[in-house]
Amino acid sequence: MSAEEHWARRNLTVGIVGLGYVGLPLAMAFAQKGFTVVGVDLDVGKVARINKGESYVLDVDSAELSQQTQASKIRAGTDYATLSAADAIFICVPTPLG
Repeated sequence: MSAEEHWARRNLTVGIVGLGYVGLPLAMAFAQKGFTVVGVDLDVGKVARINKGESYVLDVDSAELSQQTQASKIRAGTDYATLSAADAIFICVPTPLG
């Protein structure tokens, strides 16, 4: 099967590094389109909240996040090894200005 066919069937796993105000909404967008998302963040508190379906980002509704985590479309962790299952990885980390 070609990459285009996998994409069309939503048969890919998306990895996201950094689950803050950019990474979490991006994860939701992919999950809502039917993709499986594995996210990594170093903040244990953020990871725990995501896996409980609790949003800490204004643009992400907790009820929608909970629906995606319960459907196993989004899962978060602190171990970068989980990204080995990803077909594509997006890096969404802060860029220092100073």
